[in-house]
Formats: sequence, C-alpha cells, structure tokens
Amino acid sequence: MSNFNTYMTGIDADFYINLCKNKGELRQYRKNEYIQKEGEIFPYCGLLESGIVKYTCRNLAEGKEYNIGFSFPGEFVADYPFCLYGMKAEISIQAVTDCKILFCHSDIINHEYDDTVKGQRLARNAAEQLFNQIYIRYINLYRYTPEERYIRLLKQYPDIIQLIPLKEIASYLKITPIHLSRIRKKQVIGMKE
Repeated sequence: MSNFNTYMTGIDADFYINLCKNKGELRQYRKNEYIQKEGEIFPYCGLLESGIVKYTCRNLAEGKEYNIGFSFPGEFVADYPFCLYGMKAEISIQAVTDCKILFCHSDIINHEYDDTVKGQRLARNAAEQLFNQIYIRYINLYRYTPEERYIRLLKQYPDIIQLIPLKEIASYLKITPIHLSRIRKKQVIGMKE
C-alpha cells in the first residue's frame, strides 16, 4: 500500500532510504512483537522492507491502547522526533505481521542533519510534513463522522481491509469494533438497495 503516510510525498524519501540502506542494520520482527514500547528510549529510524507495523498510545484512564497509525513496505518506522534526541518514546510500535526493517541509528541521521545546510533543510522539511499529516488527521476526527472516515479510508486505501484486522482499523478510526461492524453492515445494505 503506497503512500498511506502522506508525509512521504513531501520529503526527500530517497535521502532517508539511501541512509537506511547504506548505513542501516536489518532487523526482523515476528507478528505482534514490539519494536519499541512507550517509555523506552529507541534511537532508531527505519525503512520497512516487508510487513506492516502499527503505532499505539495508551489511554491510562481507560486502560486501552489506541492505534494512531500504520506503516507499510517502503515507508518509515520511527517515533519521530523523540528517536532523534534520546528521549523516552511517547508511543509503542508493534509488528502487525512479520517484518523486516532496516534501522539507522539516530546519531547517523543527526550527523547528516547537522553537517550541511541540505541536512538542516531535510530535518525541517520532515518535521513540517509529519506535522501536516497529523494536523489533517486531527481535524478529520472532528470534520467527519466515523462512517465518513471509514468510507474515506476505504476510498484512499481499498486494500486495507485485507491487510489490517478490523479491530485495528476500528481503533485507528477511534471507534469500537461493534460500531465499525454496524457501519460495514449499513454499507452492505446500502449497496443492495
């Protein structure tokens, strides 16, 4: 699934891909294995070669984890920018399927950022593009109903239903699996009419 993460189209992805390929280390994760847990320091950014990962945060009052994003092959895996500065992770990253990820240490990335004007421009651009993606997603939580968000998700990424379990999609849409089931049932009935 290409360009699930819209920030990818606004950055110099080749720069990061080449950095991971030339200076990264390949790591493999099994389905459901944590790559990073909230509160840990994980100073790496990676290129997902195969598999799918999810990003989650924990609501302490509810005792629940919520999916806040996914990465697919050809996309990056990181708790950016926390990974760059040796800060404790704000989120957990977990393999949805078996994964292969080329991880590049943040020291290498920071060296590239600090060493040249181009690097500084790349760092600023990455931050801006991630902010834009997150900002639009935040606005869409208010702009669209859960049903409209589901329909938009399917229009943009029709294969997502085959790749991600429905309970994970429900969490990403910030609804319950039961609510998603009702939306899907309504869609099927609407198609029959």
